[in-house]
Amino acid sequence: MNISSFEHFVQSGLFELPNHQYDEFRQQLSRLDVAPLGLSNDSRSTQVGDLFFAYSGFNQDGRIHIAEAIRQGCVAVVWERDGWTWDLTHKVPNFSWIDVRGLMGQFAANFFGDPSNDLNVFGVTGTNGKTSCVNWLAEALFALGRESACIGTLGTKILNKGVEPIHGQVRTTPDAISLQRTFHELRVMGASCVAIEASSHALSQNRLDGTKINTAIFTNLSHEHLDYHGTLENYAKAKTRLFMCGSVLHAVINVDDDFGMLLANTLRRHGKDVITYSCLSASANIHATNLKMSLQGSSFQVATPWGSRAIESSVIGDFNISNLLAVLGGLICSGESFDSACEAIGGLKHPEGRLQRVGRECDRFVYVDYAHTPDALRRVLGTLRSLAPPDARVITVFGAGGDRDKDKRARMGDAVLEFSDLAIVTTDNPRDETPEEISDQIICGRESQFIVELNRRTAINRAINLSNETDIVLIAGKGHEIYQEVWGNKIPFNDYLVAQECLKELWHGSNKSEDSLRV
Repeated sequence: MNISSFEHFVQSGLFELPNHQYDEFRQQLSRLDVAPLGLSNDSRSTQVGDLFFAYSGFNQDGRIHIAEAIRQGCVAVVWERDGWTWDLTHKVPNFSWIDVRGLMGQFAANFFGDPSNDLNVFGVTGTNGKTSCVNWLAEALFALGRESACIGTLGTKILNKGVEPIHGQVRTTPDAISLQRTFHELRVMGASCVAIEASSHALSQNRLDGTKINTAIFTNLSHEHLDYHGTLENYAKAKTRLFMCGSVLHAVINVDDDFGMLLANTLRRHGKDVITYSCLSASANIHATNLKMSLQGSSFQVATPWGSRAIESSVIGDFNISNLLAVLGGLICSGESFDSACEAIGGLKHPEGRLQRVGRECDRFVYVDYAHTPDALRRVLGTLRSLAPPDARVITVFGAGGDRDKDKRARMGDAVLEFSDLAIVTTDNPRDETPEEISDQIICGRESQFIVELNRRTAINRAINLSNETDIVLIAGKGHEIYQEVWGNKIPFNDYLVAQECLKELWHGSNKSEDSLRV
């Protein structure tokens, strides 16, 4: 990355709407006697009395649905003026605007009473680790007596009401209106702390505008989403926007990552309070040493300016130890004592679909994980390979999502081949591509090194049935997801349940065989 260009980008600050422009818009609404009852950016869900925001998106242009939103009863429309002309037959108040997304975020926050002002909000960004970090932050804060919640890939949940999701969501980070509504709901339900996944798409699309973020956390940066961002530099800049929010008081950054080191140094030069963490560098504020791991858990020593302590954890993987350090940094930023924070992270377990072991009662080591990038696959498989007995094989079932970054597919194949004894290529979420086309791009002329089984259920069953008691099976790519996306349809499918069924059949079959031998 061009350092001078990056420095200039950071200096420019987050492109928040100036107060005078926002005030001007509110005055326009008042002059036209527009008092919206609700907000909408989707014509299909627009209700009577809504203010409708229309803008051009990555896949479609919301402005073509203005007429539908009017038919649904919206009281006014805010529309993105670039490349668009207002249809004079639309007889509702309308406002042309340059940055509709930015305006929408700030207006939504104000509409719902600026709920994030009453919450301690943690924003977590990075290619990998966001889901683990936000769920662990919420769980650790709850264990420490805080009413906590999290928003991200696994949905929205508040821990003082149990751990079941309040609702799921299509995106890792909700759109600006949904996000502010969710903050409002969580505040009403009693939450005091909220951890949120801040995806690069969300940051570049201003979905977090209007959100008061106290602590921003960076996990890592690797090859992902270049179909959207175009270049790794643009991707990195999108991540950086989280730390440029004026409300951010603390930055917690992984300096084992090259970009993380650049980000930490740059933010410090600009006066930000930065806490660094590392599994490699003793110069980091939070440093893990003496890492010991098995398939049953991990132990490590953590050294900080606030003290040093040994931690035992059921979590495995050096990348997960790194995520625990991020959580520790977040807890310290929230005012927790070092000892209390260490106690809390020691009690954390793998989130759903993150190195989640299936069928612990069986004599097989089968794991489900969300890893769907080359870097994530290397991290997970490298961990499992390092923990496998000397005579054990690593068997991997994986695919790649359709309509997403195609450049990473062969790299995913590289990662799997590097650490696996058997590599089974199957479907992931093919979306609007053919599974054959996707698998060909993964294999990339290496047919002899892969087993191809495009029926995912069959592929999982095959992997488990090929394994023995010492082998490790990784089912990668979908993690917590309970469906497959195929040609616009979501077909129910759950890796964990499919693997569980197979293990049960295998377990019962072996027990029956033993019984017959006893007879």
